Amino acid sequence: MRKKILSGVFALALLATAGFGVNKSLKSNANLSDLALANVEALAQSENDLCPNGCWDNGNGCYCYGWYEKYREATW
Repeated sequence: MRKKILSGVFALALLATAGFGVNKSLKSNANLSDLALANVEALAQSENDLCPNGCWDNGNGCYCYGWYEKYREATW
């Protein structure tokens, strides 16, 4: 009987500690500077703009995450 009570108290303390940690992490903000936010936005946008269609053979040049001299941009 004593072992069950002790393990119940331990489980309750563990759950309370975990709940406190989750609650604290939900309330905190990631305060990023304007420069950091601008960098994140630029990185996210550049992923879409650098190589929208890919490159195909037989062309005069294509830029897709790097310059490919004998390729052309794919068109869909």
